[in-house]
Amino acid sequence: MIRCVRWLGLPLDAFDDWVRTPVDPRPLAFFRFWFGFLCLVNLLLLWNDLPMWLGNDGVLPPQTHLLLQDGTRFNLYMFTGYNDGTITLIRWCGLAGGLGLLAGFFPRVSACAMWLAVSSFSWRNMNILHSGDNLIRIGCFFLMFAHSGEAFTLRRWIATRRAGVGLKPFRHIPAWPQRILQLQLCVAYFVAGIWKATGVAWQSGTAVGTVLQLGEFQRFPIPDWVMTPIVSQLMTHGTLLFELGFPFLIWIPSLRMPVLLVGIVFHAGLEWTMNVQLFQWLITAYYLLFLGPLFSTSTQATAVGPAATTAGPACSA
Repeated sequence: MIRCVRWLGLPLDAFDDWVRTPVDPRPLAFFRFWFGFLCLVNLLLLWNDLPMWLGNDGVLPPQTHLLLQDGTRFNLYMFTGYNDGTITLIRWCGLAGGLGLLAGFFPRVSACAMWLAVSSFSWRNMNILHSGDNLIRIGCFFLMFAHSGEAFTLRRWIATRRAGVGLKPFRHIPAWPQRILQLQLCVAYFVAGIWKATGVAWQSGTAVGTVLQLGEFQRFPIPDWVMTPIVSQLMTHGTLLFELGFPFLIWIPSLRMPVLLVGIVFHAGLEWTMNVQLFQWLITAYYLLFLGPLFSTSTQATAVGPAATTAGPACSA
């Protein structure tokens, strides 16, 4: 009986070690850098249209919004009310947050600023959002708790130049924020795959072919052979296989890079065919969190955070 209990506890112990063992800071820092850049691009693409989407004289007046909104959430409008001046706050809060994430300057505060801007935008007009906006909010939220400023920061580069010495060894960081973001990506794929698999169009293999005929989403021309029934079935069922398989195959070290490459090709195809603002770029940004083995270090780093009392090698994931 005791052996059985110990055997059942092994997976929990392994998961606990996976979450607690300090990791190399560079995958998370690389994610922060690229993620911050994408947040900036997203903000700039929306900059001129924000009064139309969020303004009192825009497409969703306050009276209509009051009837549609499902409760108050923490955002800038809690403090300003339906004030068009809030649009300026959203713009500059998002700009400061994006630049801070990009440069690694007070990254936690910067993530908080970007999260507040995007949450305010999302609450004021939820009718124009897509999954990319959710990925921004999720990423910013967990970056508020992460040590993402231990590498690839402007401050570190300036300090090194002033000291006139080489780069100091990177300090290992607590893994749990990175692990949550990794799991979030897997959950997003798996849930999307489950929902698709329950649809008749996905089961019959016609879903992708139907979507590619929606003119409002088309970006670039598509070859005629892509629109054939056979290719539509292959792409439809291939999408299901990828989204249902990614959450499991990504954790097998020997398959990790092939799975990521397949994902890049998959989303590159979607980027070519469908105009969904920055979604493909944002979801593949999360792939950077799985590149731990590419950042192997020759010297042992000092762990930081209460969960780590001794330095340990970077985890393979």
